[in-house]
Amino acid sequence: MLEIKGLKKSFKAKEVLKNLNFSIKEGEIVCLLGNNGAGKTTVINCILRMIQADAGSILLDGRDIFTYKNKEYFSEVNALLESSVNVYDYLTGWQNIEYFSGLLNIDSGNEKIKTYISLFELEEAIHEAVGTYSRGMRQKLALLIALMSSPKLLLLDEPTLGLDIQSKLSVIQILNTIIKTEKIAVLLTSHQMDVVQKLQSRILILKDGVVHEFDKTDYEDKDLYMVSFIKDNVPECDTVRGSFQDIYQSYYKKYEILEIRKKERDLEEILLEVFHEND
Repeated sequence: MLEIKGLKKSFKAKEVLKNLNFSIKEGEIVCLLGNNGAGKTTVINCILRMIQADAGSILLDGRDIFTYKNKEYFSEVNALLESSVNVYDYLTGWQNIEYFSGLLNIDSGNEKIKTYISLFELEEAIHEAVGTYSRGMRQKLALLIALMSSPKLLLLDEPTLGLDIQSKLSVIQILNTIIKTEKIAVLLTSHQMDVVQKLQSRILILKDGVVHEFDKTDYEDKDLYMVSFIKDNVPECDTVRGSFQDIYQSYYKKYEILEIRKKERDLEEILLEVFHEND
């Protein structure tokens, strides 16, 4: 689907992308994470052909992206960028859909769009001005518009920024469902680790101009457990290091054990450690 090979980009004396290599398969969500200034926006801008890399190539379905004509390319690639105007306040939700459908040369009355309006829970507000929408409703409408053309590749920059918990969970669930069903390849950037954890995604770390595959299990403490037990008729919980068998034997002799399970480290804590390695 999308393949990036040996991508390099410098701005004056600063080398932002040194030798970027990664790929995304259809139906796969890849979260590209990194500190501010790591080059995430540069990667997105290169894929959107807003800037051209100094070296390397970006292939969509095995074809260099610069061999596509604009209309052809942007019928296959869509984006929802946090810094861009994605919907127009003075239009109703439906008028926004009609406007962008016209640009994409698709029928605004097709069944998929009707299904998405229902899925994003926008039926009641679809004929109201977007300026009256909540932040969550605006974001849902923008996502609907980004998805309605069934792009092969979708770029999402902070798609849940500013949303309340309920709206955020709703958007994550919808994304997971549609992307797998429609087999859309997704590149997502976010600083919200709760979102990254809930998305069915692969994580890439962008640091020092290159990307690294991230596997959370590499950073887990395999001998750290949470023990829930009853002591003097009161539930308690301990964090204990050791083998499961030794911990069980130790607590079994003294207390009523409720549960022994591996203690997982928080993703944000691990990523902070990764970002600051060798600094």
